[in-house]
Amino acid sequence: MSAEINKMLCAVLSAILVWLLSSFIGELLYHPKKVNKLAYEIIEDKPKESIKSDNENIVNEVISTEEIEKLIINANLEKGEKFVTKNCSACHSFTLPIKNKIGPSLATILDREIGSMGGYKYSKSFQELKEEWSYKNLYFFLEKPKIWAPGTKMSYRGISKKEDLINVLKYLSHTSKLNES
Repeated sequence: MSAEINKMLCAVLSAILVWLLSSFIGELLYHPKKVNKLAYEIIEDKPKESIKSDNENIVNEVISTEEIEKLIINANLEKGEKFVTKNCSACHSFTLPIKNKIGPSLATILDREIGSMGGYKYSKSFQELKEEWSYKNLYFFLEKPKIWAPGTKMSYRGISKKEDLINVLKYLSHTSKLNES
């Protein structure tokens, strides 16, 4: 019986020795560096005012309201409607009577005060803006929602193709005019 106990004790000690030896060799081969600072630098968010002023600079440099309006004249209303139906209608309604879904109704969005649709709880970024949904504001919001309105609840990443964006603006303009009548 003592020979059996010796064999088991030897096996356990051998396993421990192999584990320690492999641990030692692993540390020799792969020695992690100690980092004195954070691996990722944390950058503080800009205050809302500076973000908005940055957006204004982008707007003025890239495209003006007049240029957007000229592009809308030649835009394709049917393609805009098709894009909206495919990508936006699950979360937004576009007809009267006003009916909010996951997102607010866009039936009368053009020239409406941002964050003012009754019966819808907007994110803080929209509640703080005191502007209207102009072509320029719609253009830049729909292009990159998370950049134009940081903290927006809208999960859509934006409309990357300029042609689609202009077609959507034409459709939104068209539905706003129809719904006003």
